[in-house]
Amino acid sequence: MSDDDSDLTELAYPYALDAMAELERRRVEKRLLETDEATARQFTTTVRELRETLAAMTMVDALEPRAALEDSLLRALDDKLAVAPPVPRRSGFGRKRWIAAAAAAVIVAIGASIAVVADRSSEPETGLSAQVVLEQPDVRTRTVPVATGGSLTVHTSARLAAASVSFDGVAQPESGRAYQLWLVQDGAARSAGVVENVPDRGPSVVTRYDSVDTLALTIEPAGGSPQPTSQPIAAVPLA
Repeated sequence: MSDDDSDLTELAYPYALDAMAELERRRVEKRLLETDEATARQFTTTVRELRETLAAMTMVDALEPRAALEDSLLRALDDKLAVAPPVPRRSGFGRKRWIAAAAAAVIVAIGASIAVVADRSSEPETGLSAQVVLEQPDVRTRTVPVATGGSLTVHTSARLAAASVSFDGVAQPESGRAYQLWLVQDGAARSAGVVENVPDRGPSVVTRYDSVDTLALTIEPAGGSPQPTSQPIAAVPLA
């Protein structure tokens, strides 16, 4: 593996935690398309495993994070990094920044609702939830069909620049697969959340968005993908 390829695989860690600027993220995604198959596979595997580690420990029963949450995140990251090559300091993603990104990436579950906040590095509020979006005076609701059956309902608030997403009549993903939501802007997609188990009722995902974003839904391998690997089965403009 060349030095450039090694650097790319190291960037899988901050990429998985959304701990990089949008411009740098797009550069990484461009390099990922140009690199060899083995490096791309290693990058994707690292991203998926780290996100699975975080998702497994972030189901909490309150919007406010527990006092022990940071310690739990640290232990999970230490376990993951203990078997991986250390990331050089030159990469610019220090331990503290990783902690902040991981803590902000926590999935908050209340009953059947799961909140996933995108664009975490600039997220000003804590405790953004589907209920908060629904209570906004400017909330808008749009429902679109899902190609595989059922429908997707999106509630948006321009005031919060946030959207909540609900599934209705959508089948559970097949074994080894998951639904993944994407925010698409100028042809570039970034993950807005992975749904491996469709809840019986209530909003599934809450995400931040930009006024020109489109929300798209694809079927991906379990744990999600760094970029879409299939055609969207539903799409909703958020403008």
